[in-house]
Amino acid sequence: MGILFLTLAIAFNSVANGFFKAVSGIETLTMRKGMLLGLGLLIGLANTICYIKALEKIDLAIAYSLFSAASIILIATISLVLFKEPISVQKAVGLIVICIGILLTWRS
Repeated sequence: MGILFLTLAIAFNSVANGFFKAVSGIETLTMRKGMLLGLGLLIGLANTICYIKALEKIDLAIAYSLFSAASIILIATISLVLFKEPISVQKAVGLIVICIGILLTWRS
């Protein structure tokens, strides 16, 4: 059950960051900006709750490593697909190294 909550925390964290990026592109305070910010904060709260539940079953050293690394991968994917942010060769190599780290951590 811990891995389910950790997976949800990773997903919620990445989606919340996507909302925050969308909010950053809106210059004036509008209803849309407020709604996006509110949704990002609510999803961030869901992230925190799921992460705390994951920590009940998974050691912090493992959970934090997986959470951070997987979030980086997912956020990079979101930034590429939704916001058309480029991924250079150097970033791609870094993401591959992170994926290898996730696999090594997972197997420990």
